[in-house]
Amino acid sequence: MSGVVVVDHNAGSLTGAALRGGDLVVKGRVGARSGIDQKGGTIIVGGDAGMMTGFMMQRGHMILCGNVGHGLGDSMYDGIIYVGGKVASLGIDCVPGEWDDADTEFIERKFRIHGLGAPPSFEKFVCGKKLYNYDNLEPSERKMVL
Repeated sequence: MSGVVVVDHNAGSLTGAALRGGDLVVKGRVGARSGIDQKGGTIIVGGDAGMMTGFMMQRGHMILCGNVGHGLGDSMYDGIIYVGGKVASLGIDCVPGEWDDADTEFIERKFRIHGLGAPPSFEKFVCGKKLYNYDNLEPSERKMVL
């Protein structure tokens, strides 16, 4: 829900599954389906990421410094994925996003906070909203509205 977890080396598949808040920093590589069903927070990966990374992402940010396997952001609903390397292929409804000053500030701040040095150049990927069909509010947020 909050805080920081740092992994100094590699992590396996499903890293950061259903993350809701805080920062998860993996200084090495991550396996397939990392960030699956991510609902918030930030996942930072210093190396490569496996296939289907960001599958069904709902919110939050992923900063992937290396190359990414097939199906990046497949069926994502929301959130932002930044990639510093090459993307094997985009998943369904994952599209390139338009970069703005807020993206630059966000990346630089996260790299500074976690002592990761100078960030590489990134591409931004977002949901194309063609499959976008879900309630934007978390259950606790809906209770506050009702």
